[in-house]
Order: sequence, then structure tokens, then C-alpha cells
Amino acid sequence: MDKHVQTMTNVYCEMPLLISLCTLVGDRVKMWAMMDQPEQQRFTVALLQLTIASKKDTDWPERIDGLLAQAGEVDLVILPELWRVGYYNFGSYHSKAETVKGETVCFLTKLAKNLRAYVLGGSFIEECAGRLYNTAVFLDREGNVLDFYRKTHLLSYGSKERAILSPGDGGRVVKTGLGSFGIAICYDLRFPELFREMSVKGAEVFLLPAAWPLSRMEAWEVLCRARATENQAYVIACNSTGRGLLGRSMVVDPWGVKIAALGNGEGVLCTQIDLAAEESFRSEFPAWRERKG
Repeated sequence: MDKHVQTMTNVYCEMPLLISLCTLVGDRVKMWAMMDQPEQQRFTVALLQLTIASKKDTDWPERIDGLLAQAGEVDLVILPELWRVGYYNFGSYHSKAETVKGETVCFLTKLAKNLRAYVLGGSFIEECAGRLYNTAVFLDREGNVLDFYRKTHLLSYGSKERAILSPGDGGRVVKTGLGSFGIAICYDLRFPELFREMSVKGAEVFLLPAAWPLSRMEAWEVLCRARATENQAYVIACNSTGRGLLGRSMVVDPWGVKIAALGNGEGVLCTQIDLAAEESFRSEFPAWRERKG
């Protein structure tokens, strides 16, 4: 065989191997690049709207499992304010208080691990150094506590919360692979400066566990939409129902539009959060950066 032909034959025979090696290297490069990127700019959230109905406090694991079965695969789960105690059960606050290593947080840790999802566990009555707090815990996909938030504004109107509990010391912004989350609880919604503070610190999404009453239904939607519009950020507001509570959990987008909501019964609300769209909106209409002072 001619030497030139032999050489060309060897080249052609080796080309599939070269192509395979290039493909393998290319896949590895793509994989490494993905590892350096945030998890995603669009994610799915599930709001668990629970009924506060009985003082027995025994069936909540089954109810939560049932709602999550309806939700399917999600990236973030949020529960309501004081979903185990019941906001208006003021006489039970002391007896049902827990530490951050108590039963409720242990349950939330297992929940996050099993779902491989971030969890904002609503809130519980936390006992710490002789004081009681209304505390929300935020966990990552492995069940690790990323941060906690103690309710800043405590209600006195028709409530004993202010007399029993101690206030927290301001808003929290938690940075995750999904995005940056500001955390507030129920009555905090009436105080725009708290949300502005978190927005300045980088919050892209506000998470709001609540026990909002039926008697103040109009304020609930107005304030959720206002906080979203003012800060050009998503508001994910998860409320309770039963015993005079409103329900009507909702997700409001950065334009102030209610994009998903529940009625007043127990249920689960799932929707997608698009942070790329939020970023684009903030760039085109930078009102949140043009505030004086």
C-alpha cells in the first residue's frame, strides 16, 4: 500500500477516537461550568396553607405529607405563621415554646432532606434565654439551618402577642443558590421600611408566613401587592385558615400583579418564580434604585 494512503487510513481510523475524546472533554467542561453557576434563575415554590382547627396537634405530619404529594417536585416550601400553636392560642405560648433544636425544627430538617428542597418553616414559639420569640427558620436542601428570623413588629390590637413575646432585631436576607430571600412575618407587612431595608441588602424575593385574620381581608392583598411594587420583588405570602384566619395565600410578582392564589380552605399553591424576568424589569425600570435618601 502507498505510504500516503496508509497514513490517511490511520488518520481516518483514529478520528472516531479523537471525536469521542473531544466530546468527553467538552462534556466535562460544561459540567464544571455548571457547578460554578447558581442553581437556576427560575424555580418552583409550594405554599402550604394549613387549617388551624384542633388543639390536639397530632395530625399535622399526615396533612403536610398529603399537600406535598399534590405539589410534586419543588425547590422551595413555605409554611404559615405559628401553624402548630395557632396564633390566637396565647394561653399555649409558654407551654408550646421550643428551642431551635426542638421537635418542630427537627421535623423541618427531615422535610428539607427528604424533599431535597429549601424550606421556610413558617414560624414557631422559640424559647431562648428566658424570652419567647415568634421565629422563622430557613433550611437548605440538606436540612441545615441557614438562618432564622424573629418577628420584629409585634401586634397589640386585639392580640396578646406584644405582651408575651419579645421582638427581633430587624429583617434577614438569606443568600441561596436559588436567589436572595428577605424574611418577614405577618404584621411586619404593614411596615414598608423593613422591606426597603431588606431590598437594599439584596433581597429579590420576600417570604412572608402569616396568620392574617378574615376581618382584614382587603388590607392583606393591598399590602402584599404594595410591598412587591415598591421593591420590584416577588412577595410569597403563606397564610393559615380556620378559626377566623383568612387563608388566601398568594404570590405577587415584581410588577405588583397577583399571579397565583388560594381560597380560604386548606390547600397547596405551586407556582414558578422567574428571577431573570425580575432582573430584566429592574434594569429597564430602575425605580427601586432611584429613591432619594
